[in-house]
Amino acid sequence: MPLKRTKRLSPPPKSSCKSKSSDTAAPSSARMSKGTISAIVLILALLCDNLRLRMKTSNDASTDRNLSSEDGEIKLRYKTWEEAPASYEEFDHDNHPSVCRLPVVTVEEWEKGRMWEGETPVIVKNVTDGWKALEHWTKEELLRRYPDIVVGMGNSKDLGQTGPDQAGDALTRTTIHDYIHNWMHSSNKYIFDRNLRIPDGGFLEDCQPYPMPTRMFAEDPDALFGSGMPENLMWKDHLALTIGHDTQGLTFHRHNAAWNAVIFGAKRWILYDAERISNITRLKTMTRDVRNPIQLDTANWIRKLYNKDDRKYEIRNYGHDCVQRAGEMMYVPRGWAHMVLNIGDTVAVVSERGLDGVN
Repeated sequence: MPLKRTKRLSPPPKSSCKSKSSDTAAPSSARMSKGTISAIVLILALLCDNLRLRMKTSNDASTDRNLSSEDGEIKLRYKTWEEAPASYEEFDHDNHPSVCRLPVVTVEEWEKGRMWEGETPVIVKNVTDGWKALEHWTKEELLRRYPDIVVGMGNSKDLGQTGPDQAGDALTRTTIHDYIHNWMHSSNKYIFDRNLRIPDGGFLEDCQPYPMPTRMFAEDPDALFGSGMPENLMWKDHLALTIGHDTQGLTFHRHNAAWNAVIFGAKRWILYDAERISNITRLKTMTRDVRNPIQLDTANWIRKLYNKDDRKYEIRNYGHDCVQRAGEMMYVPRGWAHMVLNIGDTVAVVSERGLDGVN
């Protein structure tokens, strides 16, 4: 039986790639696909982590912000200054003479010795005794009596680097009510307002009797201006208000002579001798890590730099490391470099020599 002739099929067109390459193309594509998928999964994981962090921050902030009860009464997470977190365990110490190394004097000793004319920092005890601010500036009373007082707030690190007067756009105008309810524990904003003057008809009068030498101006400004004293040496009508939460505070800075009186809370001070820091290289070495010259905030300077290199030796021999309690006043002479750290919610008033109340 004759065989049927089968139709011969045309060979497939030749590929431009060799068969060996074709054989390996699929695994290569698979590897690229897996790598792409892994990258996508990693990106999604990072986005999810970021979203969770944002949600947590938002939730934490919302609990710190004001909450309204059914009757419309505003509630705070921390009803008093004392209820807020305070890092006493980490940053407090007992002002041992080998660490603080400052004279601690009474108001009478401060005034009799006219210690504001000296060049040594001083701690003055019981300065706020008799101040109405002890009652009127509790958190509840401050919000009730002075909610609409306009103040300036800014990032504490920026204020330390530029000073509150030069902070410019870094300072935002707000009210005491808005700051305490919406910013104090949900941001790094810090009130350091120098645009206040005495007498102001109520608010700053809660700080009477004003500490000397500021009290001299309040009692008889004409006599002070008629004394012939240069204005940059006068203690005038300038008072600054500071309010901030735990671990906030200004980084290393210098200015004219000033005093700082704590009404609520506590502050840790690192002070460095004015003559010692006339060497700019030494100052930069003290205040910053030369290997990573980004200025740290006060808390992280203490945590990361204080015990490195020669900083502790310098502070313990040419400076001071002190904790200022409520009711005490710290006097800092002209030119002394200093950084300040709040321990707990802290409220204080400050006066600087040579400044007017609206400078």
